[in-house]
Amino acid sequence: MSHFSRITTNITDLKILQQSLTDLNFEYSTQESHLQDSNGNIEYMDMVVKKNGKNIIGFSWNGKEYTFISDFDLWKHNHEICQENIIEKILQQYAINCITEVSHIEGFKTINKEKLQDGSIKLIVQRWN
Repeated sequence: MSHFSRITTNITDLKILQQSLTDLNFEYSTQESHLQDSNGNIEYMDMVVKKNGKNIIGFSWNGKEYTFISDFDLWKHNHEICQENIIEKILQQYAINCITEVSHIEGFKTINKEKLQDGSIKLIVQRWN
């Protein structure tokens, strides 16, 4: 029985996902990527996220969006990797990068990006006509 947890996301742009992972100091690979759960089951992914040389998260394309896949049981034994809110952090960074890219395409310039005390991000963009 597999221990993989799957979370459907609204992530559709691989380039922005890769930038978001880089922004969060994760390594990733899109070549011959696979995850192994605590039972030894192996599943191939479109992209894996690495931390300390180990594949910890996978993203699988379902034709519309990427699904987040991981075995959270493996994380219990690794104190260097915090599973707390990891998907939320990735989704937040992805959203920021999407907004930034679209605003730049529309002629806006990023003026300020500030992380607020509650964990949210305040992003200020402007465009002069």
